[in-house]
This record gives sequence, C-alpha cells and structure tokens, in this order.
Amino acid sequence: MKNIFRIFYRDFKRVSTNVVAVVIVIGLSIIPSLYAWFNILSNWDPYGPESTSNLKIAVYSADEGIDMGGLSLNIGDSVIDALKANQTMGWQFTDTMDEATDGVYSSEYYAALIIPEDFSEKMISFLNGEVQNPQIIYYENEKKNAIAPKITSKAKTAVQEQVNATFVSTLAEVMLKVNDVMVENGMDSGSMMNLFLTQLNDLSGDLDGYIALLNSFVSITNSASSLIDTTQVMLPNLNTMVDDGSNTVNTMQGALNSGSLNASALAEVISANLNTAADSLDNINTLIQNALDQLDNYGDLSSGGLQSAINMMPLIRQLFENSVADWKDDESVSGQIAEIEAQLDKIEADLNSVQNNVTDLNTAKDTLNTEISTEITSCKTEIKALKDTFDYSVKGQLETTIQSMQGSLNQTQAILNGVDGDFDEVSEVLDAYSETLDKGNESLSDSLAAAQEMKTGLDSVITSLSALEISDQYQALMKILETDPTLLGDFLSSPVNMETKEIYPISNYGSAMSPFYTVLALWVGALILVAIIHVKVLPDEKIPDAKPYQKFFGRYITFFLIGQVQALITALGDLFYIKIQCHNPFLFWLACACCSFVFTLFMYALTVAFENVGEALAVVIMVIQVAGAGGSFPIEVLPAIYQRIYRFFPFPYGMDALRETIGGMYGMTYWKCIGILGIYIIISLLIGLVIAIPFRKLNMKIEHSKEKSDIML
Repeated sequence: MKNIFRIFYRDFKRVSTNVVAVVIVIGLSIIPSLYAWFNILSNWDPYGPESTSNLKIAVYSADEGIDMGGLSLNIGDSVIDALKANQTMGWQFTDTMDEATDGVYSSEYYAALIIPEDFSEKMISFLNGEVQNPQIIYYENEKKNAIAPKITSKAKTAVQEQVNATFVSTLAEVMLKVNDVMVENGMDSGSMMNLFLTQLNDLSGDLDGYIALLNSFVSITNSASSLIDTTQVMLPNLNTMVDDGSNTVNTMQGALNSGSLNASALAEVISANLNTAADSLDNINTLIQNALDQLDNYGDLSSGGLQSAINMMPLIRQLFENSVADWKDDESVSGQIAEIEAQLDKIEADLNSVQNNVTDLNTAKDTLNTEISTEITSCKTEIKALKDTFDYSVKGQLETTIQSMQGSLNQTQAILNGVDGDFDEVSEVLDAYSETLDKGNESLSDSLAAAQEMKTGLDSVITSLSALEISDQYQALMKILETDPTLLGDFLSSPVNMETKEIYPISNYGSAMSPFYTVLALWVGALILVAIIHVKVLPDEKIPDAKPYQKFFGRYITFFLIGQVQALITALGDLFYIKIQCHNPFLFWLACACCSFVFTLFMYALTVAFENVGEALAVVIMVIQVAGAGGSFPIEVLPAIYQRIYRFFPFPYGMDALRETIGGMYGMTYWKCIGILGIYIIISLLIGLVIAIPFRKLNMKIEHSKEKSDIML
C-alpha cells in the first residue's frame, strides 16, 4: 500500500507544480459536464408546442363544399378554422395549391396538407349509396431533416382525426336539430319518432291507395276484355250506328252554335249590369257630397239627397243579385260576391243611421266622411274586381268551353265521316288487344301481390316502432336527445376519452434524456483521461521496487479522483443548473460517482493491458453502446444484434440507476443496477492485472514500431 500512495503522491506533486498540467486537469474535469448539459438542453422539450410550432406546414383547402337540404356543409373550411386555433404546429395557410407544394419542394415547408375540391361531396357520398372515401393529399419533405417528418406525421394524423370529428359532430348536430326545426315550423309531431311514424303511416295509406288502384286496374282490364268480346259481337251492326251518330252530331252542332250566341249575349248583359251598379254607387256618393256641401254652407243637412241615396240602394242590390245569380256557387268568385253583398248592407245601414240621427249634424258629417264614403269606394273597387274576374276568367272560360265543344264535335264528325264501314281489320286488332290485356292482367296480379306483401311488412314495422316509442329505453334516449345538440354532437364525434394515469411521470423530455447524456458524458470523460494522461508509470529511484499491481493502483488514484470531480460537476450541473427533475439528488450523484468509477477503471485497465489498442477498444465499445444501449429508442425496436448484446455493457445499468432517481424508485431496482455495475469493477481488475501480463511484450513491440514510424506517439 505504501508504494501505491507514493506513486499517487508523486503524480499529485508533479501536476500541482505545473500550471499547464493544472489547467489541463481542470479542463478534463469540466469538459464532460459541458457535453451532458448541452445535449440535455438541446433536447429539453423538442416535442412541446413551443418547439413544434416552429415547424412550418403548409395548408390549402380547395373544398367547394356542398348544399345538403338547405344546409351548407364545407368540411375543408371547418378544418382550416380548427387549425387556425391549433398552435402545436407552424401552420402556414396558403392562397394556392402550387404555393403550398412548391414550398415543400424548396424546403421552405416541412410538409403540406391539401384538401381537394370534392372533399365535402365525398364525405356525404354514403347518402346516395355510392360510398367514396375522401382523400387529404399529404406532401412531406424527408430530405430536410430526419426527425422532422416523424413529428409532422403526427400533424397529419391530427388533421385526419380533426376531419373525422368535425364531420361526425356536424352530422350529429344537424340530425339532432331537425326536431327543433319541426317545432319552429309548427309541425304537430313532437319528436323524430312521431314524425317517422307519421311518415310510415302515410306510406301505408299510399300503399292502400296503390293496392286499390291495382284492384281497379284489374277490374278495368277484365271489363275491357268483356267489352272487346261484346264489341266483336256488335261489329256487324256498327255501320248503322255510325250513320246514326253522324246525324246526331250534326244536330248537336246546330244546337251548340245557337247556345253559343245566347251565352255571349248573356255575358255582355252581366258585364253591363256590374258597370251600372258601380256607376250608381258614384251617384250615391255625389248625392252625399251635395248634402255635405249644404251642411257646410247653410248649417242644415238636406234630407232630400240623403233619402234619394237610401232609395237607390235596394235597386243597386237587386241589379247586383240578378247579375251574379247564376255563378254565386263558383268557388273562384263566391268570396268576392259575399264581400260585396256585405258592403252593400253596411252602406244601406249607415245611410239609415244618418237619417235617423240627422239632428246631430257633427255626428252625421263625421259618419259620412269616415264611413260611408270609404265603404262606397271599397264597394266600387270590389265590384270592379269582380267584373274583371268575370271578363277575364268566367266569360273567357265560357267562350273557351264552347269553342272546345265545337272543336270536339267537328273532330267527331270528321272521324265518323272517315269510317268506311269495313270493320274486319278492327276485329283482328281487337283480338290482338285481347291477348295483350290477358298478359297485362297477369302482371297486375303479380304487382298486387307484391304490394300487399309490402303493406303487411310495413304494418309490422309500424307496430314494432309504436311499441318502441312507449318503452322505457326510448324515453331515456329522448331525454338525452333533448340536451344541447352541439354538446351531444361533440360527444358522438369523440365518445371515448382516454384517461392517462402516468406512472413515474417525467416533466420534460430533457429530464427523460438526462440519464443517457449524463452516462455518455462520464464515459467520454473517462475516455479523454486515458487519451491525455499516461497510464504507464515510469521508473523512479525513490520507488525502485514498485510492483505492476502497485503501479496500476497508484496511477489509477489520479484517474479516479479526476473522474469523481467530473461526476460531481456533471451531477450538480444537471440538478441545479439544468434543473432536471430528480426525486433523490443524493442517489443521483451516487449513481454518477459509481458510473465514473466503473468507466475510468474499465478504460484505464484496457489501456494498461493493450495501450493504444485499449483506447481504440474503449471508443468502439462507446459507439456500440450509444447506438444499441436503449438510451433514446427502446431496445425492443433496435436490430436483433443490439437486443442480444446490450445487457453485457455497463451503459444500461448506469442509465437505469439514474432513471430510478429521476422518475421514481421501485423496490431494489436502483441497488441492483449499482450491484451489476460492480461486476465491471471485477472485470476491469482482471483485464488490468491478469490479462495485461501476456500482452506486455506485444505492447513493447507495437510501441517500438510506432516510434520507428516517426509520426506516432
């Protein structure tokens, strides 16, 4: 032991008295911590909104939307609005599709989302039975960065989920609002079920009518068949019937021409009578105005003019009644006639009232001004409107009907004149018709059977739905549907919420990655030590009898102490400068100290045993552990070779020990990891003290060859 401490004391004295050596030792103590801190900070929160919002993703919607029963639906616009409120990515909303895609090709954007013009149309294509899955075109630039496409692909998935949620929510909301729309429009149905049952009952009624119609068709075809049979029997007597028909048509034409003249004359008389009635009302109005003028000039109301007006009213009434007597039942004018009769009654009653109260001049004058004159004007307007209706509707229809009848009789006469009396061909045609009717009757019977079957099935559905309507389950559903349609639409778009219960939660990605970068920094620190500080102890006169194991441990104490300083600075910086999450800072430092002890001893032993080859082996082992120790990616997703060898390296156990202090302790996991690290101490001692012995001569030859090259140390 004495020689071991002598070697250490000599090394310490040489370093402490050399300024350059002191600076180098300080640098060796600090550099590994910088490696850990920079990497932890750079990975502090790369997947958080503040970081991912800097990743530019272009978005363009060409969706033209669609009109669905008066409701305008544009899913593309809904997606754009939702993304504008989403800050997880750097959404760039472009004006054209070319601007978005060109930006991806030029690496201005990491990706681009293009919503095509028929997107909304395809979204509801299921309504017409032709289901078409709408497509969102996603452009991705994988050249710009290796990790960015993995992050932006989450945006693609998020947009797809947003589209699905928006569509389901909108569709559900619209369907749930249908009942409110019905109520607002005064429909009697109080619910969707009532409306549905009403429609089904109407359909059932229509089917009843259709079945009745088919039955009528069957009867008609049967009657037609019988008629054809009868006609074929009567064909020999048809010549005589045709001649008699021609004579009859001639007689009807004469009568119609005579009636046409009488009808035209009657129409002119009615029109004239209506004009006379309107003019008579003008006369009454004039008489009343004269009486009013006398009242203003002489202060006395003349009863002569008023009495004349009263005497004219029955005549006007009789004239009007005679004019409209024959067409009072016509629905198109009956309302107008009743209105005019009521106004005539009102005018006559008001005139009588004025005459009975003639002593009250102010009242008579006010009544005549406010009531009678207005009523006369209104009555004249109604009579004029009735006359217009008669002239342009009734009179025109009468003339059109007479002309139509004349045309029909002329056509009938022409047909009868064209009949040549030979009905043999008619008999053959009737035979063909009879065969056609038989086939048609068979088809009608099949249609009738199908309609009756459909009616039976529909009645069964109506019965089932009626039973459902009064069930407790349906009533419970109705209570749900009476809630806010928007709220229920949001529920239907995402009915399941994922409740995440974090086990050993870690606040940020930097804290989660700190075990890997801290362990890696300690390994790099140990590697720098063996690269800069000599492991070979030169002969010393003061220690002439130092044995190889004494030299080994004596020089290693320097490596150990510098390594522990590296571990302490790195641990304190992680905890108090970077401020990583840590539940047990002391155990965190202890794990760092153990890792540094194992790493420095392991690489020191490799270098002692194999010199420069040992340093190279340390670098190779580090590279393998960085790639395949599960520091960043789960070991299960790495190639099979790494999954088989990673457990034989110290990295995983050092990282697991640090993870226990950061995420939370579980049982004896921490101490098991520290214990497994202790195995590498034994391995290192075997390499440095035992395996090194047979390689000493080989190392001397390699060293001699290096010196002869004049370019290697």
